[in-house]
Amino acid sequence: MALELVGGAFLNAVFEVLLEKISSTEVVNFFKKEKISNKLLKDLKLSLLSLTAVLNDAEEKHVANASVKEWLNELQDLAFDVDDMLDAIYTDARIAANQVHTIKAAPLKHNILAILERFEFIIKQKGFLNLEVGKNLMLPKKIPSSSLIEASDVYGRDNDKEALIKLVLSDDSNDSNIAVIPIVGMGGIGKTTLAQLIYNDSRVETEFDVRAWIYVSEEFDVCKITKTLLEVVTSRNLDIKDLNSLQLNLKMCLAKKKFLFVLDDVWNENYINWDSMRSPFQLGARGSKIIVTTRSMRVASIMQTASPYTLGELSNNECWNLFSRHAFVRGDLIIDSNLERIGKEIVQKCKGLPLAVKTLAGILRAKDDKQEWLKVLNSEIWDLQDHESNILPALRLSYHYLPANLKRCFAYCAIFPKNYEFEKEKLILMWMAEDLVQQSKRNDRIEDVGDEYFSEFVSRTFFQPSTRDKSCYVMHDLVNDLAKFVSGTFLVRLEGKSCSMVDERTRYLSHIIAHPPVYVDSVSKATRLRTLLQMRLVGGTSLHFYDGIPHQLLIELRCLRVLSLAGASIYTLPISIGKLKHLRYLDFSGTEIYELPESVAELYNLQTLKVAGCCNLDKLPSLMSCLVDLRYLDISGIFLRRMPSEMSKLSSLQMLSDYFVGVEYGCSVGQLGPLSGLRGSLFIHNLKLVANCNDSNEAKLKEKIFLRKLTLDWSGNGNTDNSQHEKDILESLQPHTNLKELVIYNYPGTGFPKWLGGYSSFNLVSLELKGCKYCYQLPPLGQLPSLRELSIIKFDGLEGVLAEFYGNGTYSSDVAIVYFPALETLRFEHMPMWEEWLPGPDNNGHTAFPRLRELHIESCPSLKGVLPATLPSLTILTIRECKNLLCSLPLSPLLHTLIIQNCGDLDLPATAPECYQSLTSFHLHNSCDSLEFLSLNLFPGLKSLDVSSCKNLEALTISVSEDTPSLLTSLRSLCISHCPKLLHFSMEGFESLNLTLLIINNCQKLTSLPADMNHCMPNLKALRLSNCPDIKWTPDMGWLHKLTSISIQNCNKFMQGKLEWNASNLTALSDLTRLKLPSLSPETAKPQNSRWIPVSMGNRRIAPQIYQWRPHTQN
Repeated sequence: MALELVGGAFLNAVFEVLLEKISSTEVVNFFKKEKISNKLLKDLKLSLLSLTAVLNDAEEKHVANASVKEWLNELQDLAFDVDDMLDAIYTDARIAANQVHTIKAAPLKHNILAILERFEFIIKQKGFLNLEVGKNLMLPKKIPSSSLIEASDVYGRDNDKEALIKLVLSDDSNDSNIAVIPIVGMGGIGKTTLAQLIYNDSRVETEFDVRAWIYVSEEFDVCKITKTLLEVVTSRNLDIKDLNSLQLNLKMCLAKKKFLFVLDDVWNENYINWDSMRSPFQLGARGSKIIVTTRSMRVASIMQTASPYTLGELSNNECWNLFSRHAFVRGDLIIDSNLERIGKEIVQKCKGLPLAVKTLAGILRAKDDKQEWLKVLNSEIWDLQDHESNILPALRLSYHYLPANLKRCFAYCAIFPKNYEFEKEKLILMWMAEDLVQQSKRNDRIEDVGDEYFSEFVSRTFFQPSTRDKSCYVMHDLVNDLAKFVSGTFLVRLEGKSCSMVDERTRYLSHIIAHPPVYVDSVSKATRLRTLLQMRLVGGTSLHFYDGIPHQLLIELRCLRVLSLAGASIYTLPISIGKLKHLRYLDFSGTEIYELPESVAELYNLQTLKVAGCCNLDKLPSLMSCLVDLRYLDISGIFLRRMPSEMSKLSSLQMLSDYFVGVEYGCSVGQLGPLSGLRGSLFIHNLKLVANCNDSNEAKLKEKIFLRKLTLDWSGNGNTDNSQHEKDILESLQPHTNLKELVIYNYPGTGFPKWLGGYSSFNLVSLELKGCKYCYQLPPLGQLPSLRELSIIKFDGLEGVLAEFYGNGTYSSDVAIVYFPALETLRFEHMPMWEEWLPGPDNNGHTAFPRLRELHIESCPSLKGVLPATLPSLTILTIRECKNLLCSLPLSPLLHTLIIQNCGDLDLPATAPECYQSLTSFHLHNSCDSLEFLSLNLFPGLKSLDVSSCKNLEALTISVSEDTPSLLTSLRSLCISHCPKLLHFSMEGFESLNLTLLIINNCQKLTSLPADMNHCMPNLKALRLSNCPDIKWTPDMGWLHKLTSISIQNCNKFMQGKLEWNASNLTALSDLTRLKLPSLSPETAKPQNSRWIPVSMGNRRIAPQIYQWRPHTQN
């Protein structure tokens, strides 16, 4: 039995686009103008329609039928050619008004006739292949799940099980008695298995009055599911078919009963269906739960009352245990070490997917032929037959459920190699360039439609957020394999492999690295290539075109839509790049190019141009204004001598990274005015060159409702004598109230306009004011309700941060005001004249900085006044280069990181204030000159302490008493350096300090390490001593069993008077990097006398230059 799916065949979306183009006004009018028979267009349309009828049947059969697969490949190859032809016609039709005929009628007619002939052949073949007309796309029905499971067969899910059982047994405090807990993950990740473990746990069994397991699958039939639930609850077979009767009966059965239902493998994304389904559940007892397993975040969001539980992959060790259990007849017993080695490589190939592990283990079960195992290791998972592998049907089901237009987008994602981290915005722009994103009926922006596509892939777990870079996404290796499988022969990835895979059918090509001569020869075979993409993985090298991209290569690749050679070593571009009439995406970011040829302005279809970080580039083509389709222009990280004139004509621009104001005609800031669609970030340079307010008013920044970040920079040459003029310019550059981030650099005025700090800034989240050296007071920012980050940097003339900073004159003094209510990060840096900070109004109940988490004060040498007395939310405090600061630190109970550098006059309190209780990291450098004794008892929760260049510090002490038995149990790292007066370092009463790293450097008067080290530092792993001439060895060091690394340098008395060091107890030692002890004599360094570092250590990684000796004696 099979179920009908909603997705539709891959080529359905392709044909839909082609039919739309054939019927477009531009193409029809072009045929009339060129006097080409309209019958050719009708024949082309009829051919597409006749083939559309059999596409679903062909897609269903092509996996198992090689002839159908080849037929589909021929059809897709022809569809690409038709698209190229129609796109060329469309392009020429748009520019025909200004040029002579760019396509002659005879060649075009010949081309269409050739295409129709190919269509005729393909249509004949469909009859021989017995392809059925009008058949809906079907998939074999899956075997339904049940609640039964053998728990001993499950590995690596203990933590997941306990976390979910905690949720299932919890008594939720929400308004409803029923909680829905979704378990979300990709196909084969183990969602059903985890639900089975929970369902059968004894704690769960005893907690609920009623339990039921329902396998839902693709068909969400409310009546059928309700009937099944009722039959399970009543333990009777029922003949009721009416939904109302079923729900009334179920409602009565569940009344005041605590139930647990598992709905396994749910695909329903229709909220109405779910809303109808849940009606009978409402009378259930408080604490009732419904567990839902699904691949889709959208399904979870429709049904959830609790946050979805996203199920992750298994570790390699867990996968190996699972593999062993199923591959070897006797479970964990492995007879052949070669099979174990190969098996572990096979497991790595599965990338933590339990279904893949079990499937491959099942194929190899009871087989002891090494060649059989190598065959599985070296083959693609997709090469396995369906009857051998459950992986292909499991993941292909997710693919088949995609709408046809998303299938095209997914197949294109195979352009990325495995483990490649891709940016959302970049992929959407590439989809657009390949015409994979279809305009919606709502007439939404094409980028917004692409964003919906992307979100759909994330929701369905095809894309996963990167764990390394939150702005990027990755595909699971097997999902990547699926994309490569469905993209077929038309997409090639060169990953250090031979270029022989490239042929005339190749339309999409990506490469990691290749040698240019071989690369160019291979790529030139793919004369109908649409995407050429260079990528560089982390630590990889780039493609080098030492003499520039060959002219002939671009001449041959006339069909390119996407050309991305970002990061390649390219210095010049041929003029022939202007011949790529189909090109829509061009990326040379990070290359060495010196200029873009003027012919780039002839790329009339160009949507995206990226030259970010091209440090040699100082100008753009002068006729850029001709690129009327340009939507995305990234020129960040370069400095242009001038902007191309009349940029205002680029009315389609959605993203412009930078604009350079010029004095030439058509280069004024007013050119930004008509670009109303700008969004994202905009950096405006050279504002010194703005002639008058009329010009800056024409920029109409106040009307740019989609801008989220704006940077205004007055750097460069220009007149700055008139402060009022500059203030008027800034006044006229007022942004829209939707702006979230504002940066102002090198503003030469003496004051700020009223809009900064007023109502129009209420949505600002981040504000940076830097290099405003003539400003003598700050704008009133204290009442901005959304401001979370504020940086005040390089205000050379500012002497005080006073009342106007808070804006306390704006409101009545009778009303209690919270100033900076949302501020989380505050920076004051490089303010040489700043002397006083008024911490905030203290009358009438006014408060300030209630949410401030980070405070950084750096390079403010004149600052003398007080800091805010209380900062209740502060977690990080940094004070650097404030040599005259005398004040006490703020009272901050949540403070966990404290950095004080080069603040000689600052004092630390002698007693334990509340602000130190949460401190975990403390860095003190060249500060607190009055400090003579430092007791670590001040910092009970400290994890890391770094004390350096404290010139008067004499003693560092740690003591424990009955009142503080758990003091400093978290301390892991202790570093003391350049403290010339340090005499004492004691740790009294400690027995199990968790210190793992101890560094003492340049403490000339320190004579010893803490006594009883083996008791107070049993977990020490690394010891570094240097330039401490009086420090002496202690016998306890020989018993530091966990010590793995020792470095001792220029400690002259360290071994004085000792005949041997019982290093045989240092069983973990593996690294002895330095050992310079002048009191020892190398003449006695003979193997038979090497007692203090025993010969048994020779198997460990001891640096070869280290001599092994005992001290020289007269005997």
